[in-house]
Amino acid sequence: MLHTLPSPGDRVAAYFAALATTALLVLVAATGATSGSPSTTALFIAGASFAWAGLVVTGGGLAPREALWLGLGCALVAGVALTLAPPLLSDDVFRYLWDGRVTLAGVSPYRYAPDDPHLAPLRDALWRRVNNPEIPTIYPPFAQAVFALCGALAHTPLPVKALMLAAHLGTVPLVAALAPGAAKARATLVFALCPLALTESALAGHVDAVAGLLLAAGVLALVRSRALVAALFFLLASATKLVGLALAPLVALRDRRAAVLAVLLSLLPLLALSGGREAPGGLGQYARHWRGNEGAFFVVERAAAVVVDGVAGLSDSSPTHVRVPALRGVIAALHGTSLDPRAGLNGPKKSAPDPTDFQRAYVAGLLARALVLAAVLALALWLVRRRAEPLLAARVVLLVALLFAPQLHPWYLLWLLPLECAAGGLAGLVWAAVVLVAYAPADRWLVERVWLEPSGARAAVHGLVWSALAVEACAAALARPRKVLAAAS
Repeated sequence: MLHTLPSPGDRVAAYFAALATTALLVLVAATGATSGSPSTTALFIAGASFAWAGLVVTGGGLAPREALWLGLGCALVAGVALTLAPPLLSDDVFRYLWDGRVTLAGVSPYRYAPDDPHLAPLRDALWRRVNNPEIPTIYPPFAQAVFALCGALAHTPLPVKALMLAAHLGTVPLVAALAPGAAKARATLVFALCPLALTESALAGHVDAVAGLLLAAGVLALVRSRALVAALFFLLASATKLVGLALAPLVALRDRRAAVLAVLLSLLPLLALSGGREAPGGLGQYARHWRGNEGAFFVVERAAAVVVDGVAGLSDSSPTHVRVPALRGVIAALHGTSLDPRAGLNGPKKSAPDPTDFQRAYVAGLLARALVLAAVLALALWLVRRRAEPLLAARVVLLVALLFAPQLHPWYLLWLLPLECAAGGLAGLVWAAVVLVAYAPADRWLVERVWLEPSGARAAVHGLVWSALAVEACAAALARPRKVLAAAS
């Protein structure tokens, strides 16, 4: 098949969009370094997203190698500027630094919460900026190794942010390798200069950039029929943010040795969920209770609440509680383990009068989380059985997992964006542009510690993403007859 050379007009447009995006991201960094606020920073990032949208249209106007070097060069310039700016949009980097400090002191960050008196000798000025100081860390072992490495270099955000920028830059060639020939240039430029990806890695320093790198490397290994290598990358991704668990079925059915590693993937959460008998580890509390900015999970939870209400009607339950005496033996067997359903519900020295009695809303949330997890894993298995292409399968699994997640931070999209760009998807790109609305309450949070979302903002964001998915589905349906005709001719 012959490929026509890009026209001079296409090349000029692509260069203009790339340089404009870079300039606006440098402006984001300059604003943040002077008198910027979270909302102002997010607004400037949104402005950069408009220029970035031009790359979605014009990115194919360059040769693949030219696009790769332009993308890496512009991303490096913007990324260095963002790395030097303060992390206005998130305080997660200070939690990373604390975990690294604790690890370097020879103490497990899973054992004590940051505000525990045992860790008082390690406190410094940055300790006051650690979020959720009342719970132990939620980050798995490989992430802890990354935090310790950065902490050994310097106890400041700079090493963390620089490493996350390096992870983003390292993902760019993987996107280029994953994308099909005709779409390589566009995919490379769109990912390299994605404002959300650059700001969440270089500006905020989120470790999700490492997880995205590992996921992209794992999918590329699958594309090249190296299931064991893919399993190793997914294992590391799971040891960074547990997201590798969602893709474990993609390798488990392809190779026996990879299946063994997939089993190890499923055991990692048990290590990270460790905690006391009445107070679960940080990740356990996150998995059981935390939620925010969710989309379709709301619908699943409402359906689960109907089921819980039905069960409550069959037992001697109050209007707000449900009793499950049939599960008394199971609850007793799980008591004190990482899977204890009552962990974190009682005080450190208190026990429930009836261990089979739960609030209905809590049980509905647990059931909804279990249903979403089961559905995501079942979807991955189904895609493998259907022999779906690895890139397409991984993209669909991660997209569905995020659409139905009970907690969705903007930086979670770093898991999806490399695959979305390589696969030529639309929904993830729309999501990356509009998810910045999630930062609207950040100014008030810094002053009053009150998180109040704009009315209807969440519904609007998720509505746009689902609309983009509908557009993708229509485009695919229209393209299918053309492919059939082309094959017949």
